[in-house]
Amino acid sequence: MSELRYPRAAMLLAIALMANAVIAAPSRPAPSPSAYAWGWPIEAQGSADYYEFTLPLEVYRSVADPELRDIGVFDARGEPVPRWIGKAAAPVPAAGEVRELTVLPVHAPPGTPAGEMKLALERRGDQMTVRIDETAPGAAGARALVAGIADLGGLRADLRAVELEWPREIEPLILEVSVEGSTDLQQWFALGAGTVAGLREADESIEQRRIGLAGRELRYLRLSWNAAPPGWRVTRLVAHFAAAAAPEVREYLPLTPVGRDAADGGWLYDAGAAVAVDRLALELPGEQGLLRANLLAWLPGQSQWQGVHDGLFYRLRRDGAVAESDPLTLVPLRARRWKLVIRSGRSEPAPRLRLGWQPDRILFVAQGESPWRLVAGSASDREQDFPMARRFSDPGMLQLLERTGPAGRATLGARYELGGPRRLEPPRRPEWRRWSLWIALIAGVGVVGGMAWRLLRQGVPDSRSG
Repeated sequence: MSELRYPRAAMLLAIALMANAVIAAPSRPAPSPSAYAWGWPIEAQGSADYYEFTLPLEVYRSVADPELRDIGVFDARGEPVPRWIGKAAAPVPAAGEVRELTVLPVHAPPGTPAGEMKLALERRGDQMTVRIDETAPGAAGARALVAGIADLGGLRADLRAVELEWPREIEPLILEVSVEGSTDLQQWFALGAGTVAGLREADESIEQRRIGLAGRELRYLRLSWNAAPPGWRVTRLVAHFAAAAAPEVREYLPLTPVGRDAADGGWLYDAGAAVAVDRLALELPGEQGLLRANLLAWLPGQSQWQGVHDGLFYRLRRDGAVAESDPLTLVPLRARRWKLVIRSGRSEPAPRLRLGWQPDRILFVAQGESPWRLVAGSASDREQDFPMARRFSDPGMLQLLERTGPAGRATLGARYELGGPRRLEPPRRPEWRRWSLWIALIAGVGVVGGMAWRLLRQGVPDSRSG
């Protein structure tokens, strides 16, 4: 492709951005690709007015600025192309419905698999109820609570989770619960499984009641379990309904410690890049681990650690079921360095830290001559107030581009060297200021000395007179 192939709106956008660039810095030329450390070929798919791709971890590890302002797009002739970097606006979640369900107990011989239980429908007036088929093989003999059935009252496809309650006196409790769905009580399909837990000791407590479910059309729920403790039953079941959320693109990075802080003994972790972390999990080794710990992050531009979370982290096994602390949900923090200070409990070997983030996406106008390339890593950009971000990324660019139609897809090829790692080093400041100061000081001393000499000569009387 050569030159421009996009609607008038995108053309006006490109012209406006380039005009702003000229006005903003008439005496300073636009950066060239060689001013950056690294480059990537952009492999555009098909023909489009603008293209979009997400930034891989390698790009984050190649920039000099944690805010990604030293990233640019250039065409085949080395001309900068308007681009936008950021995240799509998070969709506003639809209001959900929360409803308490009645749980009908299912008793069968201990150890009976849920799939072998025979259930029958019984109509009483206008109501459909559930009863256990007493004629099913194995129905006679000793009975135990092996499952629970709940009726949603109609077909639903928006069930997202259930929450369970049980008698507190049977705790400590760690139990694996499976959840299945059906439209007719005959054919069942898996919806999800999870560990419910309730443990209390001194001032510490652990509660896990929620089980996430896959959204499928169903009317009936079946909850089943194995090796439940005496006295176990579901005393309350709450269903959470909500519209299906748009799938999120999320990446994860497991980290092992790179050392310890001599001041407080905290474990130190280095991600190698300041990604915008919004999910965080601590993975404890072994089968029985319980820690109270303080998690901290070192944010760019800060001179001290900032607290992120102070609380319990655990991994506990009981009768084959494992309860683990849920991942933390954070306000996005662009931090490369992390620290874990254990306040109580022990972990040997050290726990792993698992970071999760939504990668930034980049949109660029199909301007100039293809192929295009991405460049990143320039310490000199900071000295020039980030010209790529300031002059080629208008805040209204995203909305204007999206009005022209969907973005074309693009991917990055293998990284190659442009200016190399030296571009990541801050430019050396000229020494003329320091030398000017010394010259001014010496000149000042000379002036003062000259004035003092003249005053001395004027004030000394001639010894040969009277």
